[in-house]
Amino acid sequence: MYVYDMVAIVLIAISHVILYIQVIRYNRLPYTMVIALSIVFTILLGIVVTVTGYPEFNIIILLLFLLSLGLIQDKLTFMQNLYFALVSMVSITLVKMVLLDFGMKLFMLTPFNLYLWTSSVIHLIVSIVIVISIVLWCKPIQKLAQFIVDSPLYYVSYVLLAAGLIIELILTMPSTNLLATLHQKYGEISYIAAIVLFFVLLLILLISWHLTKEKILEEHQEHLDKELLDYVEKLEFMHDELASFRHDYMNVLLALEEGVRTKNLTQIEQVYYDVIAPTSKLINNHELDIVKLSRVNIPEVKSVLSVKVVTSQQQQVKVMVDIPQTIETIAMPVVTFIRAISILLDNAIEETVRSKDKMLQVAFFEMEERQYFIVRNSCRHKAIDLQQIYKKLYSSKEGNRGYGLFSLKRMIDKTDNATLETTFVAPYFTQTLILKKQ
Repeated sequence: MYVYDMVAIVLIAISHVILYIQVIRYNRLPYTMVIALSIVFTILLGIVVTVTGYPEFNIIILLLFLLSLGLIQDKLTFMQNLYFALVSMVSITLVKMVLLDFGMKLFMLTPFNLYLWTSSVIHLIVSIVIVISIVLWCKPIQKLAQFIVDSPLYYVSYVLLAAGLIIELILTMPSTNLLATLHQKYGEISYIAAIVLFFVLLLILLISWHLTKEKILEEHQEHLDKELLDYVEKLEFMHDELASFRHDYMNVLLALEEGVRTKNLTQIEQVYYDVIAPTSKLINNHELDIVKLSRVNIPEVKSVLSVKVVTSQQQQVKVMVDIPQTIETIAMPVVTFIRAISILLDNAIEETVRSKDKMLQVAFFEMEERQYFIVRNSCRHKAIDLQQIYKKLYSSKEGNRGYGLFSLKRMIDKTDNATLETTFVAPYFTQTLILKKQ
């Protein structure tokens, strides 16, 4: 066996592990551990197959290995675990088989000579393409896998994947009597069936991807509708409060008028302490700051901001909103902007609630062809490492956290006209999203 084949086999093992941990949504296994596990597994697999002389053990042991990895994700049922193991095994094997066949046919059309190691080099190239593709498409793969489990296509694809596993066992040049007989009689048909199965699964994949995008858009729209409804309900509540205050204000004036007319100082003092002093709480209530959000003329953004403000106020946070002028447009895609400000506000609210001052300030304004969205919140920490906060899995909170600011940084990096400035002057943490108008 050439060194090309050895490296290719290790890369395929890495591909199986990476794909599997992505579809089971387990993101806490570092790539160094994935590579180490894959190398150890490949060595053990080579020893077992060499000693026993049964090539079909490649597939059986790989299946058991992936199922054992699935135990780390306790939210999965055994059938889901088995399904995702089949997804990793069958899909990668079929893709490799098709690409190898295509690569060899493509090479035969070239003027280059065919050497003994040519197929090994093609094997290595195909393996590199597969592992890179899986790494680059990890997020779409996760979303697609989650959608298929909840869709009618789940059972159809389950049957096809099980059939694919049987076909792979037949095509492995097996040594057991039953599989060897099937390979001898149906080897060529199995190969054709594998090609057909590849395209059927590819068709299901494309359909599923289309349905997944539609479902994501529907969920996003439902979320926006709910936030808009919450915003309207909040405005109605504020309107009722203001109407009640106006009624009380008229009564206060009448009571004061009577006290002033009779020069009754006792009555004036009583009106002040019993009526005026309590109503000052309403006047000073920062819930009225939410009215400033009417200056944002983008309904989706206004809805998100209102919900975040109300949420923070419900947790006894003192909120100050400053939107000095009307905002007509956003200098970046609205969906991306909503994701960005949601991460900023969610992190700020969560930290503010734990702080002593419980102060949150939000500003949104335009100046010199730039838009500024500023979030400033009180913080319980005396020091923050600004070099670490945007790294993946870094978080000062308990649990599986640390993806919010990491995702935000990736979004900002992909947007040419956006920058994010972060400062910390105890006890206040400030983040400024700057969008340059194009």
